[in-house]
Amino acid sequence: MKQELSRMSLWRNVLVAPAMLLAACGPGLVGVTDDDDDDGSTLSAETTGDASSTIDGSTSDDSSSTSDETDPGFVPMLDQFVPDDCGPFAPNCPEGEKCVPYVSGDTWDASKCVPVMGAQATGEPCRSDGYVEATDDCDATGMCWNLMDVDGEKVGVCHAFCMGWPDDPICPDKSLCQISSDGPIALCIPTCNPLSQDCAAPSGCYWAGYAFMCAPTGNLPTGAPCGFINDCVPGNLCVDATVLPDCMGTACCTSFCNLEFGPGQCDAQPGTACMEFWEQGMAPLGYEQVGVCTSA
Repeated sequence: MKQELSRMSLWRNVLVAPAMLLAACGPGLVGVTDDDDDDGSTLSAETTGDASSTIDGSTSDDSSSTSDETDPGFVPMLDQFVPDDCGPFAPNCPEGEKCVPYVSGDTWDASKCVPVMGAQATGEPCRSDGYVEATDDCDATGMCWNLMDVDGEKVGVCHAFCMGWPDDPICPDKSLCQISSDGPIALCIPTCNPLSQDCAAPSGCYWAGYAFMCAPTGNLPTGAPCGFINDCVPGNLCVDATVLPDCMGTACCTSFCNLEFGPGQCDAQPGTACMEFWEQGMAPLGYEQVGVCTSA
């Protein structure tokens, strides 16, 4: 199976050593960004960013046209922004259609209205005509994402569109809003636990630099050099070579481990031990036992 358009559309090339895994981690927190990443299609965790699809419009000035003395003299915020075209947080489409991001050329640089052609709900498997056509069988609340070629068909999982506003996005429980830094994508990506690997196939649970999230699975084994955070097989993390004794690249795959189970989990990686993923006392609720095999 080959993933369409590669993982660059979803995952930034982040290589984070466990010793640097910071206090600001866990669901609901703004993620790290990579200023050196020139791939405009890569999703950022920032919800206050300057995405090209950020809602634009003009301020209505018709408050003086009424003589009603009870008129407060201003137009409600929702009426002040009238988008010219559809985009994230501005689904300006006719009834029976939905606003979706699509690929023009080889970049995510626009949104368009397409017919709603199915009723698959968030989290359910879906079929798509590809990121250029951008039509699929998801319902009006989402789009088919993480596409893979399977027997000549493009299949994926329905992901909900972020609702609300760019600086206050709303997503279903156990998911976070991902907004592209230079494109029209604003999707709710499921969060997960790397120890239970509780993502729906064909996704795995990976560290996204600020939270654990479901992403297309890589195929690099433990110990192999890696470049992207989801290059490794599920249950592994791509970490900087400085925290691994025998890494032959700038970063390599290493295993997650459960701190509760003690030594022995990292025996397959000589010179490593099960170390805390977060700084002492900083693990979010439910992630206290997450460890990673690194140099002791």
